[in-house]
Amino acid sequence: MKVLLAVSVFVWLSTSYAYAEQSEDIEKFIIAAQAATYDCPKSDITLTLDNYLVSDDLDKDQHDRLNLIKSHSLICVGQYEHARDILNQLFNDDSIDKSSALYAGAVYQLGFIFDVQENPKRCDYYSQAESLARDRYSDIYLSAQLGLITVCNQNSTDISVKLGKLYSLLEKFVELGDVAAIAHIHNNIGLLYGGIGQNELAAEQYLKSYYMGLEVYATNNQLATLISAISANMASGDFVAAKQHIEIFRRANLTVNTPLTNAWLHYAESRYYFRLQEYKYLRNSLLKLNFYLPKVSSDIIHRNAKLYGIALCVYDNNKTCVETFIQEQEALSDSQHRKFLARRDYLWVMANAYFYTDNLVKAQDVFDLYVELTNKQILDQQRSGRVLGVANLHSQITSLENELEQQETQKYRSIVMLTLAFILLLAGVYFFIVKRYIKNVSSDTLTGLYNERAVVGMMRRLPHAQNGRTNALALIDISNVRTVQGKHGHTVGEKALQAVSHCLLKVTREEDVVGRVGNEQFVVCLRNIDETLAREFFERVQSALNDTQFLARVGEYVSIESQMSIYISVEGFSDIEEVLSDMRDSFTAKSH
Repeated sequence: MKVLLAVSVFVWLSTSYAYAEQSEDIEKFIIAAQAATYDCPKSDITLTLDNYLVSDDLDKDQHDRLNLIKSHSLICVGQYEHARDILNQLFNDDSIDKSSALYAGAVYQLGFIFDVQENPKRCDYYSQAESLARDRYSDIYLSAQLGLITVCNQNSTDISVKLGKLYSLLEKFVELGDVAAIAHIHNNIGLLYGGIGQNELAAEQYLKSYYMGLEVYATNNQLATLISAISANMASGDFVAAKQHIEIFRRANLTVNTPLTNAWLHYAESRYYFRLQEYKYLRNSLLKLNFYLPKVSSDIIHRNAKLYGIALCVYDNNKTCVETFIQEQEALSDSQHRKFLARRDYLWVMANAYFYTDNLVKAQDVFDLYVELTNKQILDQQRSGRVLGVANLHSQITSLENELEQQETQKYRSIVMLTLAFILLLAGVYFFIVKRYIKNVSSDTLTGLYNERAVVGMMRRLPHAQNGRTNALALIDISNVRTVQGKHGHTVGEKALQAVSHCLLKVTREEDVVGRVGNEQFVVCLRNIDETLAREFFERVQSALNDTQFLARVGEYVSIESQMSIYISVEGFSDIEEVLSDMRDSFTAKSH
């Protein structure tokens, strides 16, 4: 009897220890797998996550938190319906603490899904998430704030007030040095610009978000802002930039390769070829896009893929296909049809479909709607352009900040203080927020080139070279800068560095990475290039530097003296810090 009791106790203790160890492993996994609302969980957690979710060793809290991570992962790959099913269970579970990060996160994610689907319910969820996260969960609070500013109260809030709020948030996070949040805010500024037809400004903001996000975001999340930039390029008619960014997207997607990112890539290509009416290439892009469509729950992508297919039907002289499409559209309800009538691509395809079937009256009617919508968008863009004038924008920012200060600290404020605040903020916000923070984050203030932080971030994510090519890196050390400074002073030494930067910008190409990575050191990176061509290119760079002179003082020119170290790799530069360290050591060895 005693033996049986001892065995039972031993088994109980062993089981309890194993359970405790398993529970600790799950907690560690949850902490490691969680991502900010404006980023994505890492893609390599999926298998472990799914295994834990079917484990019998989970307590309810762990199961709920794992489900929230699961829904976040699904959203990041475009599986919105599956994610919403999980989130609805969490949202309707009365046992979950309504003040917890879990519940606030579930509410925000539901709002985001409704946002993607252009459902007006998004604003209710964003508002609730903001209230739940205030002073508790900073990433949820920021994301909910941005959602409310960007997509809610569009008809009742002046656009410059919305921009004022966004730039106020930008100022705050620049001071904190939170690059991930700054990139997130840039993306929302882009959304706001795009919503008023200022697509060139939108593309600029998306690209800022993309390049800053290279340093801090998961790769699939980086591509979301890049696809937005491509869409903005095409909406503004800048098809050259659109094509360039599609190629950047294609290379970056080699390391991501999810159904959603592949759908984005082929959707962007299809839209590009549709707009240029290059139907041969459109056909190939649509074939690839249609392969991934069943795995993506994006109404916009599905709808436009169908439109582009009808354009091909007209081109192919497929009358049955075109007539079937027209019948489907004419069978739509008034509310469904009104939603489509606000889209230029739809009107263009419908006009062509009617014209192809010889229904000239309806073709003319639809084409008139197309012209009317186009003219309206042009007028809206012109009006919004006037609103976006610098003085007006910063006036709105000042008014907003003064109003908040009056509510919280001083109910009555003198005219003198208001005027002083206006002048200081108007000058300060523009120069210190909109201009200087970009340089602080990614640019070298003296030369205007990328700084070392930006170079390292870009190099880490450089994809492997393809088709027998290489990635080539040159580290250039300007060996006579200190001699020049000792003889002529610090200002002349700066002139030497500026002369080097001007030379490098003159001889390199736009797609090359050129940066300053030390007091007297510069890098030039050539991506996916033939090795022989790379070495010849670097020889030309060295020759150009040898021929570079600058005016040290009246009548005296000084030549640049430099040495170069070259590193060739068929892979990327994930170990860029070690590579740069070894190249710098080579300079030291030469000097001895």
